[in-house]
Amino acid sequence: MFQGCPPLKPQASSLKPVTTLRPYTLSDISPLCDAVLESKRELAPWMPWCHENYGPQDAAEWVESRPAAWEKNDAWSFLIVDEADTILGTCGLHRIDALNRVAELGYWVRTSAAGQGIATEASRQLRDWAFREKDLQRIEILISTENRASQRVAEKLGAEREAILRSRLLLHGRRHDCMLFAIVR
Repeated sequence: MFQGCPPLKPQASSLKPVTTLRPYTLSDISPLCDAVLESKRELAPWMPWCHENYGPQDAAEWVESRPAAWEKNDAWSFLIVDEADTILGTCGLHRIDALNRVAELGYWVRTSAAGQGIATEASRQLRDWAFREKDLQRIEILISTENRASQRVAEKLGAEREAILRSRLLLHGRRHDCMLFAIVR
């Protein structure tokens, strides 16, 4: 577990299941891989890392890279877990620009937990933590114009749509226009 980074507990909420953000541990490799494989069909179109042959080695490389990314302020990554510590998805900030106090938010929720407000609640927890603990001023979310589910999460989070960026994302060899959403403190 990362030094100085306790789990982020949710505020009072009526969402079920109750979600918590917590840092990765090495024991998360297999359950994370299972969550990705369960959700591969839904994740693959939008997540360039979710490729046809995704497996345990990919999950291990990701989990093992999180402490160094955190220490270098390259990414602040969390698992989304329920009360039983079951992995529901992930949520994190990357492309951190410390000088301008800006970062990009990313999230995904496993298929069996989708549609329950989990991504929104986890993103809300992360937003609040980043503004409070990391002194960010702005959080951006880049979403393919074709990814309506992720757009709904950004909207429910209160992010404002600022622009359409043409040919901004490359997903599995195909260029996508994307929407730029932002939350400003």
